Amino acid sequence: MLKTTLRRRALGLAVAAAVFVAAGPALAQATKLRVSTIPIIDTAPLQVAMAKGFFKDEGLEIDTTPMAGGAAGLPALAAGQVQIAFSNIISTLLGAKQGLGFEIVAAGSGTADKAPDFGGLIATKAGGIKTGKDLEGKRLAVNTRNNIGWMYAREWVRSTGGDPDKVTYVEVPFPQMPDAVRGNRADAAFVMDPFMSAAVEQGDVQVIGWPWSDVQKRVPIAQYVATRSYIQQNPQVIEKFVRAYNKGVDWTNANKGSDEWLRIISGYTKLPPERIKGLVLPPFEKTVDPAALDRVVELMRKNGMIEGAFDAKPLLYKTATQAPR
Repeated sequence: MLKTTLRRRALGLAVAAAVFVAAGPALAQATKLRVSTIPIIDTAPLQVAMAKGFFKDEGLEIDTTPMAGGAAGLPALAAGQVQIAFSNIISTLLGAKQGLGFEIVAAGSGTADKAPDFGGLIATKAGGIKTGKDLEGKRLAVNTRNNIGWMYAREWVRSTGGDPDKVTYVEVPFPQMPDAVRGNRADAAFVMDPFMSAAVEQGDVQVIGWPWSDVQKRVPIAQYVATRSYIQQNPQVIEKFVRAYNKGVDWTNANKGSDEWLRIISGYTKLPPERIKGLVLPPFEKTVDPAALDRVVELMRKNGMIEGAFDAKPLLYKTATQAPR
């Protein structure tokens, strides 16, 4: 009787152990990552990877923290409030130059080889502005001075015959730019979609130039950034994040325009699906071209945003130049 009881107990323990082992991976606690992001088309692969469960498959739980702009996420990153930030390349380079230890871990958004882009210079049809020379002595709206849009707008003025120092740059949020041009509070504006497309559709303004592709092919506009210390302490977490994110890139590129894609994008941007269908979409890449960063640094130096020798290529963590398997 005692032997039978012991055998039953042993069998029960064995079964329980087998169940525990089998359930172990499923019960393993996911690694939580706080990621600062912006609710714009540029972050589509991240949102897709979340919606499709690609991060969950890697054992990651993503907690997104919306920010007004990419630059706003970097102080939170430096303070350890988020582990990864979506930021424009100018802010990332300036922060790295200041010794904040930023490194790029994944590609984000960029531009194509030629226009149309998802952002352009608009002006009224009656204003007669066609070139940078025409903008001398006039007001050009940009979302933020001394940042990426401002810099490429200046270069467009210079490349089309104007002196960028003879243009007055006024800060206007993207949604308000078309009305600023119509209301004569700005003579032109460097505005992004969906606001550019909506303004042109109304018929009273037109695109007069494409500062991204007119100045540089495939501008590396924004990327996902982490601190060097976090990367060194959590290299496997970074690889898992990038692997899942890149699956989002592949899915996005293969399913742009599908009903499911429209639902995902509409869900986080709050734009109606019919508006999204007409947008020019940025190219979604899985790696960052080091030569493109050299061109950005060259333009920053040309426009007084950076001084002295600075090599941006060491800021590219290996996952940004070679997708993890």
